[in-house]
Amino acid sequence: MKSTVRKILSYIGPYPYNPTLIFLFFFSVFFARFIPVIVEKPRGWPSYQTFGLVIIYAFLPSFTYALLAHLTQKYRKWSDKNLLFYLCEVTFAGVALVIYHPIFISSPFKDRGIVYSLVLTTSPSFFIWGLCLVLFVLALLHRAERTILDRLANADLLVKKLEADSQQLVLSDEEMRRQTSQFLHDRVQSDLMVVGMKLKSISGQASPEVNEVIERAIHRLENTRATDLRNLIEILTPNLEAGSLHSAIGVLLEKYQFNMDISLQVNPAIEELDSEIRLGIFRIIEQAILNSLVHGPAKRVQIEVFSESKGSTTITVSDDGPGMIIENTNPGIGTAIIDSWVGILKGEK
Repeated sequence: MKSTVRKILSYIGPYPYNPTLIFLFFFSVFFARFIPVIVEKPRGWPSYQTFGLVIIYAFLPSFTYALLAHLTQKYRKWSDKNLLFYLCEVTFAGVALVIYHPIFISSPFKDRGIVYSLVLTTSPSFFIWGLCLVLFVLALLHRAERTILDRLANADLLVKKLEADSQQLVLSDEEMRRQTSQFLHDRVQSDLMVVGMKLKSISGQASPEVNEVIERAIHRLENTRATDLRNLIEILTPNLEAGSLHSAIGVLLEKYQFNMDISLQVNPAIEELDSEIRLGIFRIIEQAILNSLVHGPAKRVQIEVFSESKGSTTITVSDDGPGMIIENTNPGIGTAIIDSWVGILKGEK
């Protein structure tokens, strides 16, 4: 029973005021009431004069109500979700109309022999029926609007949830990268070192041919451990606490040097930013270069990272690829990762 009553009351209101719709409604009502007066006037100046007077008469109260709705909605100190307050607002508007009407209509219209009485002023019952009509009209005007607004609100919530989930996936991926690089550093690198030491311990104890093979193996292990594995760890989780963003990006660019000509400009002020922000910049550039290589395909890429005086940081990645029409392109994983990092850093793309 209570749910049924709530549902019925929800049809009554409260509704958000749309000043434009309120103005158009009142203007059409007031103007329509005086159409017979305009038609009855002789053609020529009397008709035009009456038409202008009716336009003024219809405009002023309509504009007043639209302005009142706007100000009420913007500056009200009470709840806009309370039905009782909503009914009080509509009743106050009706009372204002009753007071306002005779003051405005008396002089200019009576001087021209036009007698017009407002139905709301005839009796209390007509006033109540008039308020019911206004409530019905407001519900009719705003019911569809509220449905659309509710759907938009739900859509916004879904978008925000998707963005939050996407950002959480990126952060989870970052944690997995950290664990992988930690494993490579603590286990694989140490295992390679142990194998190299064992090979060194038996080096020189076999034939020259075998010793040469052992020496090459030792050299390869040392190169893999000291260069390849270190660069891989640096790309997986760049140590921005100890190193610079410029050097981390430089390590990243080394694996693309045979495919593309890449120029890099990094403002020294960038190094003063928080390590999380610099990590986000690194990941955005990482995905942007990959997109240039895979989807360009580009031969030249220019990267610029600048920290402006107002405190914002600008990342620009441009290439000589053929380009694309954004509206006709479905974003891929790389673009989603960039968007997620931009969201995490509270930035704009």
